[in-house]
Amino acid sequence: MNQNVHGRDSKMLRRLMLLGVAGLVLVAGVASAQGAETDRFKGDWKVVELVEDGKTIPEEVISEWLPSGGRFTISDNAIEFTDHTTGKKQVKLFSVDETQSPKGIDFQTRDKERETWGIYRFDGDQIVLCLAHPEDSERPTTFSAKAGSKHMLMTLERTSGKKVAAKPTPAGPKSTSAASPEGPRYLTDAEATKAVTGTWRLTDAMGVLIATLRPDGTFSNVREVTELRLFQKTLVQTPVSTGTWTVKNGQILFHVLSTTQIDRLNHKYAFTLRSFSDTDMIYVDPFGQIGRAIRVK
Repeated sequence: MNQNVHGRDSKMLRRLMLLGVAGLVLVAGVASAQGAETDRFKGDWKVVELVEDGKTIPEEVISEWLPSGGRFTISDNAIEFTDHTTGKKQVKLFSVDETQSPKGIDFQTRDKERETWGIYRFDGDQIVLCLAHPEDSERPTTFSAKAGSKHMLMTLERTSGKKVAAKPTPAGPKSTSAASPEGPRYLTDAEATKAVTGTWRLTDAMGVLIATLRPDGTFSNVREVTELRLFQKTLVQTPVSTGTWTVKNGQILFHVLSTTQIDRLNHKYAFTLRSFSDTDMIYVDPFGQIGRAIRVK
């Protein structure tokens, strides 16, 4: 599959997540002096909806996308969570401004430097947050994250007054083709190899890409573009890259052997598989972006 290094827009989500975005939910970051408002935040929370700059993050991968599995505990002006990638406990500080309309929230470093700002509202046992990075956008004024806004819209749901442990993430991707009382089944590498073999269509920042993964372990990518041919627009498939592929530990490993992008020649790229169905698959690319591919054949 062709890689795309998304621009600064796509860095927002990683910046928020990796710097403490689990803390996004930390909306509970309220100063203890704020009394009753602080008490509303106290407890255990999980992220149930996530939209970044017009892109909806599938619910089934939210727990794998966010540190701590998208779960954390809020007390006073701090949010606590354990990063499932390092096993280390993290604490983030926050403050709210009830005088704003909608109410404002800021996430800060220990040096009191503002990392993220946004707005929040309570909706029953849920908190709705709309966030942005000060370098990318003014503080949001509405609860929306349309494409090009550089905003993140997040919904948190209260789990209980007690800490809820995040479930460990199995190594393999989920199969959602057939429902079962036990929930999704996790595929072995051999099963995932069989499931991913075929031709897939996906859309990235450069347009439409068609990726064909063959049973013999080779792949080829073509880019679909519209060109003016004989005084009319025609859909044309232009070769992009070829090489070999394999599945190992729940990842598709691509080795690019020929490409129109010379800087990617002989490079290897890993796509982490998250879930499959009969018609599509969800993956995380090497740059941490979640994508969806549709089966063509």
